[in-house]
Amino acid sequence: MLFSLHPVIAGLVFIAGVIAVSLASYALTRWALLARTDEDSRELAGSVLFRVAALHGLVLALVFAQELTSIRDVHVTSAHEAAMLADIYYDLERYDAEGTQEIRAELARYAIAVIDEEWPSLAGDGRLSDAAWQAWERGYESILDLSPETPRQERLLGIMLADIRELSELREARENAAHFGASQLFLIAALSGILLISAGYFTYPATALNLMLLSGFAAFTGLIIFFVMAYANPYHAPGNATPLGFERFLSDEVRALGAR
Repeated sequence: MLFSLHPVIAGLVFIAGVIAVSLASYALTRWALLARTDEDSRELAGSVLFRVAALHGLVLALVFAQELTSIRDVHVTSAHEAAMLADIYYDLERYDAEGTQEIRAELARYAIAVIDEEWPSLAGDGRLSDAAWQAWERGYESILDLSPETPRQERLLGIMLADIRELSELREARENAAHFGASQLFLIAALSGILLISAGYFTYPATALNLMLLSGFAAFTGLIIFFVMAYANPYHAPGNATPLGFERFLSDEVRALGAR
């Protein structure tokens, strides 16, 4: 629900909620425990606070790096897929420009379906487009039906069959990336860390400056958590990967052929 809003609005709402939770944890702990606090308990609270904060920061850093790596992997995979698609397209032209025109048109339709249908579908329900699968299937079947008449055509056919089969593996990798996001366990651990760290500051007085500093900590931590949750699906804004390789492949000529 939250990520259906504009990313800026969703981020501000999420951060405001984290700040409210942090201040509430601090206030509740201070109300419940301050009267029972002595010098030893203050030292122990500071020691525990330091260790919890270190572990919390490590968890956030590791998961944040993992999500950025996932987005990078989608960029690399889609670029490889688009390059391989272009190789097949132009190898078909080398094989027989006239006789393979319809097959090349199917590959162009495949690229159009990836951009127009598949990317939004992966951002939504995390599924590949049926239209793109059908275009791939028709292209694969048509290449299988080619009958090479020269050694050159025979070598090209072997390369194209290997490439188009690998396309399906790259497609599966793109789909899997949409389901490898941060789990709810991470969100529980991250919010629990904020609660514990905020509670650990109960020995400090509730001055305006202290509350501002505590709110700043909560805001920055909430921003990192929001980015991690937003990047969980590498096809969804704000950190979404883009089908740049397919867009570059679809020149005016190639797009015109796919529109036939």
